[in-house]
Amino acid sequence: MFQNLRANSQIYILHKDAKPYVEVAIITGVTPPKPKYPVGIPQVGQLPHLEMVVDLTAQVGGRTDTYQALPAGAEIADFGQNGNMVISCSREAMNSEISAMKQRSLEIINSVQYHQGVIAGCDEMLNALNPEYAEKQRQDKEISDLKRQMAELMEMNRQMMQQLNVPETPSPESRTNKKVE
Repeated sequence: MFQNLRANSQIYILHKDAKPYVEVAIITGVTPPKPKYPVGIPQVGQLPHLEMVVDLTAQVGGRTDTYQALPAGAEIADFGQNGNMVISCSREAMNSEISAMKQRSLEIINSVQYHQGVIAGCDEMLNALNPEYAEKQRQDKEISDLKRQMAELMEMNRQMMQQLNVPETPSPESRTNKKVE
């Protein structure tokens, strides 16, 4: 638990970026547990619910960072503005978090074929319900095909000119800039 950490204890910091990585940090300071929210005066017969938090200071990668408001009784916690960082005082808990992250990514990759089918089905339904959508798709495909064919023809023309040892035809801009002798 974060509240049990002392100076020189290790914590693990998982950065959930496009290429995730883990850093190991050494604790340099831990605050005593304190309530997360200010405590009001409880009503008679009602016990206040106190969520306790601690602040950690740690040396990581040559810098000192402070991690505030970590749940005192937890071994692992999300941190950062978007939960893009996970901090743990337990290697086992960090291993579980990394395994879960890997499993989620594998599930997404394995569902690609399903979602491609959904997209194809939606396109078919949109084409059936909206003739103008179908016409636009047909035109987009035709333009794409024409661009591809034009690129192939230009490449074949370039290769033929090379085989015939004919210099490349100058562009229209360079012809207009030439002086007539």
